[in-house]
Amino acid sequence: MSDHEHGDGASAHLDFHRGALGGWFRYVPLFIFILIIYLLGKSVISNPRAALTLGAYQLSWVEVLLIIATVLSLVEQMKVSHPGIDNTLEALGMVGMGVLQLILFVLGAAKVGVFEKLFNTTEFLVLTFISLAAAVVAVLLNARTLRRTIGVGDN
Repeated sequence: MSDHEHGDGASAHLDFHRGALGGWFRYVPLFIFILIIYLLGKSVISNPRAALTLGAYQLSWVEVLLIIATVLSLVEQMKVSHPGIDNTLEALGMVGMGVLQLILFVLGAAKVGVFEKLFNTTEFLVLTFISLAAAVVAVLLNARTLRRTIGVGDN
């Protein structure tokens, strides 16, 4: 009898899919890159709300950053959406990143040292909201795909 068969001949297969992001990289929350891009932009761009002209379109740095953050939050959802795969660590990493961003924002809002200048902005508040919302959805999505896998169902 193979590892994938039970005595009744039924196949029991849990796919431990590594995905495109294999190894340790799959545990890295993608919002760490948003934080890095935010900090780089904060140090280089003097007016983040000034319009950048891209052909016929005008976007501000803030809008570009929010678009990137939104797309990465959707990619994060894909990391935890495979039925049969326990991606709890990935989902918890996303929660941890959201909590880190919330702490940075709170320190900025409380006017604590350098945190005030860097993280007490509307842009960072919105990024934090996107990150936390994506993390909550990731935890729920992971739980639902695992629940469906063990046969409990969605209803």
